[in-house]
Amino acid sequence: MFKDSNNIIFFDGYCVLCNSTIDFLLKSDKKKRFLFSSLQSKTASTVFSNLGYSTEEMTELDSLVYVRNQQIKIRSDAILSILFDLGGIYRMSAIFYLTPKFFRDVIYDQIASRRYKWFGKRSICRVPNAEEENRILG
Repeated sequence: MFKDSNNIIFFDGYCVLCNSTIDFLLKSDKKKRFLFSSLQSKTASTVFSNLGYSTEEMTELDSLVYVRNQQIKIRSDAILSILFDLGGIYRMSAIFYLTPKFFRDVIYDQIASRRYKWFGKRSICRVPNAEEENRILG
């Protein structure tokens, strides 16, 4: 496993919305709490496999996944956990846990299923620049 694998955010490397989210998190995460990796990477395959996910289950993870303390958070739970861990004013997002998970996930799924149509799709996976190299895993 990776030395600092407690907080890894996995994202669709082709999705413009996902990459914009990663850009926001890279700028907002002043304490560098998070590492990042695309879902298409070897890192994702290794981490999910080590956490007991089968290849079939891994293919179902298609937008944003948060590995926090060796537990996989998906869909709305991933978003809310990331915002909470980001700290500061973003911790207030915890109030959305009062909304039933089913309802939160329906909204998440609606956005996720339309993300390419609404925001676009890159032709190649995200390549980290010099500033991002130590935070975006391959």
